Amino acid sequence: MKSLKQARMSKGVTKKAMAEHLGISGPTYDAYEDHPDRMRIETAKKAADFLGYKPEEIFFASNCN
Repeated sequence: MKSLKQARMSKGVTKKAMAEHLGISGPTYDAYEDHPDRMRIETAKKAADFLGYKPEEIFFASNCN
């Protein structure tokens, strides 16, 4: 599992570009990188899609029982 920040950086996408794509402010996006659990599911899906990942690759633990 990658963090949102790791996923974004691995694709060479800036914070500004992410915020613009998601239609949110820069500070709101910064907060989402620090606390991705606060994102709405629709926003998380949109972010993952923009980065070319499945949402579960970024936002969900891979070792759930």
